[in-house]
Amino acid sequence: MIVHNGETYEGGFPAIVSRATFEKVQEVLKNRAKPRHSKKRHYFPFTGLLKCGECGAAITAQWAHGNGGTYRYYRCTKWLGSCSQRYLREDLLVEQIKDKISKVALCEDWKEKMLAKVEVWEKENVQSSQSFAQNLEKEIKETEQKLDKLVNAFLDGSIEKEIYLAKKDELIKTKTDLNKRRSDFGRKGNNWIEPLREWILSAHHAEKLALSNDFYEIKSLAEKIGTNRRLLDRKLIFDFQKPFDFLPKYKEKCERSPAAGGASEQTNCPQNSQCLDWSGWPDLNRRPQRPERCALTCLRYTPTQ
Repeated sequence: MIVHNGETYEGGFPAIVSRATFEKVQEVLKNRAKPRHSKKRHYFPFTGLLKCGECGAAITAQWAHGNGGTYRYYRCTKWLGSCSQRYLREDLLVEQIKDKISKVALCEDWKEKMLAKVEVWEKENVQSSQSFAQNLEKEIKETEQKLDKLVNAFLDGSIEKEIYLAKKDELIKTKTDLNKRRSDFGRKGNNWIEPLREWILSAHHAEKLALSNDFYEIKSLAEKIGTNRRLLDRKLIFDFQKPFDFLPKYKEKCERSPAAGGASEQTNCPQNSQCLDWSGWPDLNRRPQRPERCALTCLRYTPTQ
């Protein structure tokens, strides 16, 4: 038999080997052609997240046996030289990361109140934006009308050329500035609203991740909220990035506040929400100290930085 372009034809020559032998050989060749399975990758979710706090080398991971089981450990690679840092078991690292995440976590009550305030600001800015755009268009139109009158006056011989050129230069500059303001406003607008809303949702998501075991999501959030992340003496150290750095300070202030009933846990939303209610609206906050303003008021322009 002859196979050509996927179609089988009857051959005109006698077979060299039997059909059964031929098919058996083809089966063996097909099995040999199967790709080899790649080596199974190890599951180390927090590699790439941290650096050594002593020597600055990367933190790697490995399996190790101990205490009657097999555990994942994280340690310094020691690629940059001698380093005295020891291993840290993964469950202990996870506990520390979750503790960091919980410091920027917003409970459901806080999230709803903050999103409600953002909606108020959004409506206010839509109205103010429309008013600003209308005024800008009016100024541009008035400037164009002045240019037309100036040109007509010059053509009629009502004004001298020197005066015409000076006034025209002034009006052209004004029109250019107005057009640039219109262009910038159309491109930028009030683009702090969406970043602020996204920040609130991310902070609320942190509360859920602090109670979950989705290690890759936890790692992703840790990268988002923390900078200069390092491991030193088996302790996780990092600085909170803006605007997440504001939340730990604000939450601590609310937990100490008499309005929040003194010291309280983040999960105790009703007490913390009282603090948020008290300081959430600037017109109700009669205290002169700026740090007592609400988290949203202080963060209103921060997320776009």
